[in-house]
Amino acid sequence: MNLRPLTRILLIASDLGMIALCFLLSPCILSLLEGSGPCLASLAPGDPLFKVALFCALLWLIFALPEGLYRLERQLFWSDVMAAVRALLKTGALLLVLLFLARIDLDFPRPAAGLAWLLALFSLPVLRGLLLERLLAKGGKALLVGHGTGLAEFCQARLSGRLRRRLGVIGALREDGDTAGELELPLPVFGSTESFADHVIREGVDTLVLCTAHLSRGRLQGLLKQMAGATPRLLLYPDVAVMELAELEVEHLGGRTVLCYNQNLHSPVNQAVKRAIDIAGALVGLLILAPLLLGVSLAIRLDSPGSPIYRHRRYGLGRKWIHMIKFRSMVTNGDEVLEKHLAENPAAREEWDALCKLKDDPRITKIGGFIRRWSIDELPQILNVLKGDMSLVGPRPINDVEYGKYGAWQKNFMSVRPGLTGLWQVSGRSDIDFEDRVKLDMYYIRNWTIWMDIRILFKTVAVVLKSEGAY
Repeated sequence: MNLRPLTRILLIASDLGMIALCFLLSPCILSLLEGSGPCLASLAPGDPLFKVALFCALLWLIFALPEGLYRLERQLFWSDVMAAVRALLKTGALLLVLLFLARIDLDFPRPAAGLAWLLALFSLPVLRGLLLERLLAKGGKALLVGHGTGLAEFCQARLSGRLRRRLGVIGALREDGDTAGELELPLPVFGSTESFADHVIREGVDTLVLCTAHLSRGRLQGLLKQMAGATPRLLLYPDVAVMELAELEVEHLGGRTVLCYNQNLHSPVNQAVKRAIDIAGALVGLLILAPLLLGVSLAIRLDSPGSPIYRHRRYGLGRKWIHMIKFRSMVTNGDEVLEKHLAENPAAREEWDALCKLKDDPRITKIGGFIRRWSIDELPQILNVLKGDMSLVGPRPINDVEYGKYGAWQKNFMSVRPGLTGLWQVSGRSDIDFEDRVKLDMYYIRNWTIWMDIRILFKTVAVVLKSEGAY
């Protein structure tokens, strides 16, 4: 049974119900703040606040539909959340224009309407995302289909537990010639691609995910002919190696379909917007964190001799040298200590050559270990952001040794400002290997959006609080 129409109806009802609840609660909250006791709004049809609530609900639907919030095809929780935030911001902006600037029906409690919109902005996106997780997890079944090696790469790079639940993946079908033992998949292998029709009928599959990696052009065409129309949904997943570099947009050229690589951070407009956000965010952060910065400086001075501030020369925009400001977390003669340690420990030398980091670094002081674990040592780089050397979010600043490891991607990497935090830092921090760091940095540069930066900043807070993978 296809539950997607019912899921869509339930989701729309839930969204509209949440908007109505926010308009019901806002007068009550305002009454409590004024000290006059709780007072729930009636939202009767003749009430001015009811008209605004109805107008807000209609605008939400108008903006939510183009965002794809009811197509039920998004597969990432934060993608759903940020799409809902965008729809609500557009709703609020248009409400402001029509109700205040156009002076349409000003006879309504403005504070209550404003508070209701804020309540919706902070509650609706997350709650609908959680509901969508539950609804999609209970509907639909999907099969992965493809060459064994391509399936293994897809599972490793893309098939998280959340995505598997949302798609309803129950297993995989492999190409003839592969063996189940070679796949190393985190799900059962039912058989070969030749038997997909039997499994679609027997398991009630409504989605086929065809992984194209390692399939010849002729074999891919054959599989498409077999599978087209067999299920309500057929998802074609391009080569993982291509998708790791950039999200692709479909365009038309000369009447033919072409795939266009994004180059978002190379746009002057996007660069100006990002810089404005950096300045505003850095100023706010500096004001909030000033007491912590002073306290950490004092603790470092008491813990070990030397300045609490450490300046490290790294590459910045256009491969120009910048001096990255950090709290000193190591002894002042760190270079000597490191060389001696690497000379005496071959395993440490191997780790250093691979990652340019050591898990058990002998240079780190007592306070240094604490501030590195919680990423407090990075906070002075807010000054680098204000100066224009760095951005709040971006690729990590690198030194001369790391620069050589970027190979063909060096020019791309140097085309943007390095960041205080970034995509690879919230995808594993120090536990992720250098090759994957490069891929994530390149993905960020090609696919940057304001919403990606906001998502990374929120994830950074969560990762730091968990203190996982930091050393």
